[in-house]
Amino acid sequence: MSEPLHREDHAATLLAGYRPLAGRHDELMGGDGKLRPQWRALVSAFSEMSPELRHRAATAAAGQLRANDIAYISSDTHHPRPWRLDVFPFLITPEDWTQLARGLVQRARLLNAIVGDLYGPQQTLARGLIPAPMVFASPEFMPNCAGYRARDGEFLQFLAFDLGRGPDGKWFVLSQRTESPAGVGYALENRLVTSRSIPEPFTAHNLHRLASFFRRFADHFAEIGDQHRSVVLTGGADQPDYFEHALMGRYLGYPVVESADLTVRESRVFMKTLEGLERVDLVIRRIPSEHADPLELRAPQGMGIAGLLHAARSGNVVMANAIGSGVVESAALETRLPHLAQALLGEHLSLPGLTTWWCGDADARAHVLAHSDRLTMLHAFRPRHLMTAGAAEFMASDTDIADPEALRRALALHPQNYVGVEPLQLSTVPCLTANGTLRPAPMVMRVYVAATSDGYQVMHGGLVKVSGTDISGGERTSKDVWVLSDVRVAPETLLKPLRAATLKRSDRDLASKTADDLFWLGRYLERADASTRLLRSLFLHLSGEASFGNVPVALPILTGLMNSFGHLSEHETARMRAAGFRGVENEISNLLFEPGNADSLAGILGNVARTADQVRERLSADALRLIERLTNVQRLRFRAHGISETVALLNELNDLQSALSGLIHENMTRGYGWRFLDMGRRIERARYGITVMKTLLVGRERGAAGVLGMQLELADSLITYRSRYKTEPELAAALDLILADDSNPRSLIFQFAAMRDHMAVMPLETHDGHLSRAQRNLVGMHTELLLADVDELASSASRGGNLGQLRRLLDRAEESIGKLTDLITQTYFSHSIGHRVTGNVIRSQDDAL
Repeated sequence: MSEPLHREDHAATLLAGYRPLAGRHDELMGGDGKLRPQWRALVSAFSEMSPELRHRAATAAAGQLRANDIAYISSDTHHPRPWRLDVFPFLITPEDWTQLARGLVQRARLLNAIVGDLYGPQQTLARGLIPAPMVFASPEFMPNCAGYRARDGEFLQFLAFDLGRGPDGKWFVLSQRTESPAGVGYALENRLVTSRSIPEPFTAHNLHRLASFFRRFADHFAEIGDQHRSVVLTGGADQPDYFEHALMGRYLGYPVVESADLTVRESRVFMKTLEGLERVDLVIRRIPSEHADPLELRAPQGMGIAGLLHAARSGNVVMANAIGSGVVESAALETRLPHLAQALLGEHLSLPGLTTWWCGDADARAHVLAHSDRLTMLHAFRPRHLMTAGAAEFMASDTDIADPEALRRALALHPQNYVGVEPLQLSTVPCLTANGTLRPAPMVMRVYVAATSDGYQVMHGGLVKVSGTDISGGERTSKDVWVLSDVRVAPETLLKPLRAATLKRSDRDLASKTADDLFWLGRYLERADASTRLLRSLFLHLSGEASFGNVPVALPILTGLMNSFGHLSEHETARMRAAGFRGVENEISNLLFEPGNADSLAGILGNVARTADQVRERLSADALRLIERLTNVQRLRFRAHGISETVALLNELNDLQSALSGLIHENMTRGYGWRFLDMGRRIERARYGITVMKTLLVGRERGAAGVLGMQLELADSLITYRSRYKTEPELAAALDLILADDSNPRSLIFQFAAMRDHMAVMPLETHDGHLSRAQRNLVGMHTELLLADVDELASSASRGGNLGQLRRLLDRAEESIGKLTDLITQTYFSHSIGHRVTGNVIRSQDDAL
């Protein structure tokens, strides 16, 4: 008896204060104040949860999104915003969905026909179905795309539609995206996180899955690009929706490439791989059309693929979507779609858009001026961005016209650039608040349509964006969309069906840019590891807890090393040596997190994060989670106040780096990608070891007490030495361990042996019985280290020598590392355009292919 009462109490709490907003259709409640039938089971399921459990589900969802590093980069600030999710989903009935799907498929067919006509025969212009200024005034119309040859007449393979419901319950199309529609990856992530956060309600509802949609459009892409290679073309990791570019590439099995990875030869597109050029016949375009080709379009310097548009016009590559397809995103075009549906399809437009007046038409302009007080003014050719907006923002005016006189002036100058739109009171959807109750908030729903072998298909789901400051996710929160089914839905998977495949154990077609990024990811990871260990040694010494004991000259040695690695300037080094303990403690924040210094720990971790973003599709979810934790500098900044707190923080960073290193070593297949990543690590570890040995063993403080112990500690070899020799460190034994012991993964010879082995199997190295220049360089240095007489090197010091032999050996090893880096860059990466922050210098890499 008590349990039903308990549920009733929870239900009352869940709906406490829920009041539909006047003048709007409420998705949860009908006009009689009762729950609509499709919501009853979900409300009942949430009612059985206490407010604490609802809050826990919301917190778990936010934690999953953070752990998966899901964010959206704002196009105005270029900073990532956390992706927010309300775990109380939006439900849509089978009847509503059938109506919407039919209307959206029709619109997709219509827009595809319009794009084909505008870049083909242009009958719509000749017959006056579309006024010429509506097309030629649009910056998205690209005359050079005329004559584009679409495979089977398919110009648009993937589209998105933003929908809203009016007070009368009717759905309207608010906008359409055809350039490179964003958000499908976020919709998939919303589904995964929601299903894990509220598993019981999810499994209890009979709802359509998303898997069939992804599988069918993936199969369609596979049919298009079945002859050669398909790629996902992105603008880079700083694009707002790069996360889903990587997700799409990972699921489809296509490499995610940038403009520098592609080239055009004889009207055909090729990808630059480690073994040369490989033909591409499908490009899934995730960059703006104007950035596609610097020869014929408006691509900024360093962007685009010269000749890509000509290759597309020649029919030698399929662009998905077609370059120039953004012309049909125009809000002005909405005024002509009903007529165009009749003319091009012979059909009535079943899903209406908002009532719109295009000011390029004199009568419409007069109407807008007469009713400007109640119309929403929009730019005719500037698409609205739902992904970074809430529902209310999305529906607001995107112009800076403040009063009727300003409107009159604007329309007198450029009338074709504006539209007036009848405002729509958006329907409201129930949203969880921070205290576990429901509140109504206006909503916009984005739905996706893709081309398949059976025509266009609508994804059974989407994402909803809402507005409201008191909801749990905050302003601009998203929701999962549950499309209910009246027939039992069979479980599906995103895994592709089994089919005969050519066995493959190599990644010889690895894109050069990807190999470059993996190489630098390895370098940055090793720099982070070295910096963490060096800083930890400094702070442990200052706290009196250093494992190498009390070394009087430790502070000048460690600060000198930090100066060598770029952590400190000459002035900062001198100041810190003079101030001692207090000086270092006061400088902790700058030492670790100095903004603008690429060699500070924060700068190095930032480079790790940026480079890892470039190769997201190559890294496992576990690796990405570890990298997110490792590189979250803002989280780390507030934990380094004193020496002890800093040591604890550095220990945690070291643990994360060790876990990531182990994950990479144990889980990555031994293809070229792993080899380049590991080679980057070996190069940096060798550079670090050489610098430390030069400073401690042949520098001014080489004979000071405790220096050998410090050397072994910094080489992470002190425990090995003690267990092996059980004596105080002696120079010959220490040199053997850190210089010439090929069983020690921290020794210098170990690094050269690993690099030699990697280069021996690399493509483009000679296989005619002769060693390449890189191989000769490595074999020579490895042999010299192998033949080095550590007793002789050490005895020269005891005879009063200055370890000149050791210094010269280290100089040759350092020169060998520099030569190897240059040879790798010239052989495999020299085509890459742009700049990479490497520390003390910024390297420019020019196109050489």
